[in-house]
Amino acid sequence: MTLGPLIHPVTVLEQCHVSPSPAPAAGQPRSLPLTFFDLVFLDFPPVQRLFFYDNADLRDAHDFLLRELPLFRESLAAALHHFYPLAGTLPCGIRERASPPEVAYSDGDSVRLTVAVSSDEFQDLAGDHPRDTARLRPLLPPLPKHGSSQDVVAVQVTVFPRAGICVGTTLHHAVADGSSYVHFLKTWAAIHRLGDERRKAVVVDHTPPLFDRGVVQDSDGLREAFIRDHRDLVESGDKRLDDWDLSRRPDTVLATFRFTDELLRKLGRHVEAETSARCSPYALACGAAWAGIVRARGVGGGDVARFGFVTGCKPRVSPPIPSSYFGNCLGLCFVEAKRRHLTAASASVAIWRVIAGLAEQGRALRGARGWVRGAREYAAARAVTVAGSPKLGVYAAADLGATWGGRPRKVEIASVERTGALALAESGRRGDRDGGGIEVGVALPRAEMEAFRAFHVELVRLLDATSGDAASPLPRV
Repeated sequence: MTLGPLIHPVTVLEQCHVSPSPAPAAGQPRSLPLTFFDLVFLDFPPVQRLFFYDNADLRDAHDFLLRELPLFRESLAAALHHFYPLAGTLPCGIRERASPPEVAYSDGDSVRLTVAVSSDEFQDLAGDHPRDTARLRPLLPPLPKHGSSQDVVAVQVTVFPRAGICVGTTLHHAVADGSSYVHFLKTWAAIHRLGDERRKAVVVDHTPPLFDRGVVQDSDGLREAFIRDHRDLVESGDKRLDDWDLSRRPDTVLATFRFTDELLRKLGRHVEAETSARCSPYALACGAAWAGIVRARGVGGGDVARFGFVTGCKPRVSPPIPSSYFGNCLGLCFVEAKRRHLTAASASVAIWRVIAGLAEQGRALRGARGWVRGAREYAAARAVTVAGSPKLGVYAAADLGATWGGRPRKVEIASVERTGALALAESGRRGDRDGGGIEVGVALPRAEMEAFRAFHVELVRLLDATSGDAASPLPRV
């Protein structure tokens, strides 16, 4: 009999509700209609991140409650003053005769903050090696529901005595994309760093979020089309998004693979010699990971391998959307390649060609009418997708100050076990920060993870061995 992972349940010490402080001005809008960009992600699982901070000086949970929690709670309240819709609620899905969905905020609304303590091994949980995802779930807060509505975001702080602190956030994807989330995170962290005496001061260089939905042009009626698609899918009982979900498997693990700048340069030279294509580091890291996962899964899955990623649409639409806009503003991009010919090089080129095509005016929204249904088709095909981006700078954004050790030692997008996505971020390892690179988080069943790890090791070995012979073949699926 195969034993499951050893789970260390957390002990909840305190739960409180944090409201924006001060309350938003009376003239601020209390409801934000979901745009067509938001509606793409209405039924997606929430985005869940974990931030691990070293803190060996923290004696016990009582020490945290006494010294750190008051400032943490008050800085969150101050950040929510600027981002008050995050304290609001959202309908649970779309019903046939319900009004179009919107984020609604009422005075007194709040974000639930949970404080807990864990006996699990902090250093192990914050590592790169494969860890059972079941061990990470107790660190993640659920989104509270209230009848037919649900909260937008929830926060949990878990204390590991004499080791560190983990901050977990759960965010409904229909409310904000990664850029808007990091905007909030940077504001919160900046306020927290001001300390007790200055936490209510105006944040230096703070750019307030823009909530005006009028900046999103929808001349093609995509919002109404997406609402109809969601209602039809609910009526038909469509559950294809669940085909990505590995959370029900007891053997799912999460690991991080690092693509250093040096490794990406070697891979780029090889790809250019083989195909004449000069791929971006993003395309190279994604292509290598895509090929590795396809090989790890083995036979089956048809002749076509599928990959999906998102592109930021703020500068790509006409007129452009201001960078401070708060909400989703992502376009879906679909990539297909022959499975039997897929290598790290060919996969990278396939992704890069789609990225290069986005430079064409209007290309980002071409085919947008099929996004809602297309995402479900890709889920049914178990396509590899992407969450996060190295451009977001999440490690720097989450710097809570000296008492927390500055930047987190590790950031995980734990929700990738439910979305089939690669978790991308800039390299956050202390020795890599100046040298760059991309870290890729992968959630797979343990046997597939071992096969993926072997693919990554072989790729690194071949690139090291053939740095003077760039045309040598790379591992094939």
